[in-house]
Amino acid sequence: MYYLKIFVKTFLSLFAIMRITGMSTKNPWSLILFLILLYVFTKLHSDQVESHIISGDMTLSVLTSVLFSIFTISATYQIILGDMTSVLFCTSILLLTGIGLFIVYYYLTIWFLQAASSITLIGSGYSYAWIPYLAAFICILCWLPYFLYEYPGVMTPDSINQYAQIIGAYQLNNHHSIVHTALIGMFYNIGVSVTGNAHTGLALYTIAQMIFMALAAGYVIRTLQKADIIMPVVLLTIGFYALMPYNGAYAVTIWKDIPFAGCMTIFAAALMRFLVRGSFATSSDTVPKLQISEYFTLLIPYVLSGTLLCLLRTNGWYVFVISIPFILIAYRKWLKVILPVHLTILALVLFVKYPVMHVYEIPQTDFVESLSIPVQQIARVIAEGKSITESEAVYIQQLMDLDQIPTAYQPACSDNIKNLIRQKGNASLESDKATFFKMWFSIGIEHPKTYFDAYVAQTNGYWYPDVDYEVGLADGIYANEFGLSWQPIIRGNIIIKIKELLFKLPKIIPLYGLLWSMGFLLWLILLLTALSLRMGKPASALVCLPFLLLIITLCIAAPVATEFRYIYAAFYALPLLIVSPFVYESNR
Repeated sequence: MYYLKIFVKTFLSLFAIMRITGMSTKNPWSLILFLILLYVFTKLHSDQVESHIISGDMTLSVLTSVLFSIFTISATYQIILGDMTSVLFCTSILLLTGIGLFIVYYYLTIWFLQAASSITLIGSGYSYAWIPYLAAFICILCWLPYFLYEYPGVMTPDSINQYAQIIGAYQLNNHHSIVHTALIGMFYNIGVSVTGNAHTGLALYTIAQMIFMALAAGYVIRTLQKADIIMPVVLLTIGFYALMPYNGAYAVTIWKDIPFAGCMTIFAAALMRFLVRGSFATSSDTVPKLQISEYFTLLIPYVLSGTLLCLLRTNGWYVFVISIPFILIAYRKWLKVILPVHLTILALVLFVKYPVMHVYEIPQTDFVESLSIPVQQIARVIAEGKSITESEAVYIQQLMDLDQIPTAYQPACSDNIKNLIRQKGNASLESDKATFFKMWFSIGIEHPKTYFDAYVAQTNGYWYPDVDYEVGLADGIYANEFGLSWQPIIRGNIIIKIKELLFKLPKIIPLYGLLWSMGFLLWLILLLTALSLRMGKPASALVCLPFLLLIITLCIAAPVATEFRYIYAAFYALPLLIVSPFVYESNR
């Protein structure tokens, strides 16, 4: 019976892997893969592994494995089914594939939790205060070629729209974060007042952004030092920030997502500092009192980063608000400090979002911007020629031109459909939101599969690792009517080829490409959260929570399926996330 159980698990796992990869049943590698899986399952069922399984392992492994299996089947079900049409046959194949995937993910998660729990990253760390400043300097030095090549900075249509607001060509609005627009404008006006050159003004902002991101990296390094993380990890972290190509490319790109990533990373680092200083204590008497230096190195960075986290991007506000109860519960023994800190952040954010915005009459993002997924689902039904009722057709026609939907619909981007609504039916949508959701629901009941396919196409880049997309390839200043142009200081075919190579390597080198995968990052965050909980460290799991919430907001309202910059904050904080389960609370 023991060997039969192993054989069945091996066969189902092989079946699942072959279905999702499209491997032929006649492929000799299927036999090799079967033997490898058989050997692995035999080892995993040994007493050495099973004796180390603790009570929480099974629960955590089941939860993560169910999620991973759902993600995989959702993204690959068309490959799994191929040209099958029989409902019974398709259901059976999906069920068997799901069972096989669950088995694979379950045992891999069990192994990961056990193996990672035995890893030690604490001890022999160097606490020299100059190391973070050296790290920041190295980052700027390594990013300098990107700046010289992209001078005065990368500006896409979003950046140009903000520039137009700064010079008064467009009305101020909060669609691209008025706070970020104001920051650009501050440095731009300083540069223009000194030199009279618009490009110099924009370059000054880019330099300021580079310095800020470098200091954010330095803040992470100093946090790792405070956590007594071993020096090899600290050195790898410095290398990650300085040498990873997307860090250099984004450091010189004028998007709100870049300072947002820096602020969210500082916020997470401060959360980790709360833990390592002993704030997650068993009683309020054992929580160490704040030192004067901690007001400048912990509380002020936490308040400022938390405030900007909420103001630079709308979903940052949701991330912060949802995180508050968990943070307050985790640090309830230190409530007399932690509560006023969060109330201060809320007060600052609400002051800017309401009185300030109202006084300056700054328009907010329209309602349709938050409906990317619902409008895409409706549009896909129309684009595929599915049947709808006469009343549904009349309502959709009020929102947007039905005849334009088939050509405007793009599965991975909602901008075209949202613009159709803005051209015709934005006012009616804003005035009667209930009717929209009623119609959306009724159409979805009639065409659930189309809605599902639309959702997958709109979000799969954020939750499934094997999705192809380009990262960091935007160059210079896009065409515009304001006289701005790309003015590279260093140029030439060699420079172009080097950049092309740097950004093609992830598609060539195994494992390295995972560091560029948004879906894999979500899976890693889930595993790290499970590991923290397995090790009895809920405060360590809190470091991962904001980034998990960030991805969830994208899965609810992502305008583009594979926009790396939307989740860049989680990549910038990757060193913190990886070490979070291995950090211990101070015993002082």
